[in-house]
Amino acid sequence: RITAVKNRFDASYDAERGGGYRDLSLNVEVGWSMQEGVVEFERVSDWDELGCDRHICEVQVRLRSMHTAISQRRSHSQY
Repeated sequence: RITAVKNRFDASYDAERGGGYRDLSLNVEVGWSMQEGVVEFERVSDWDELGCDRHICEVQVRLRSMHTAISQRRSHSQY
């Protein structure tokens, strides 16, 4: 399930504060169980009943040009 959204593509976002950086960041909570050494992702509605382990992951959606600039410099200093 989605637990947080930061939409830095939105026109109301002040990109100058972030040095021009823009992306869409989603925090997604996943629940899983392990059976016979195999991880199985479970439905949100089954988490409590199954006693699932949970983890929050961040998914970033960004322009290829921004990804390239960050990856080549291994930092955010070039955006």
